[in-house]
Amino acid sequence: MLCDAELFLECRYGDIIARALRVDDPGWCSSEFAEGRLTVRIKTERIESLISACEDYFRTVKAALDALEALEI
Repeated sequence: MLCDAELFLECRYGDIIARALRVDDPGWCSSEFAEGRLTVRIKTERIESLISACEDYFRTVKAALDALEALEI
């Protein structure tokens, strides 16, 4: 069974976050910034891997946003 998900985020720092994420993208995940939004695509054969990857991306994006917003001060 193939499980896939696409996560979309429109935010002020999407381009910076996408470049940072791309370094660690495994072969079954990809991240990019285009047309004003960050897009993460995940394709795997295990639902557990899909859920785990989504959670990891959400946590990483949240941490990146917090850090970038803190640098604005």
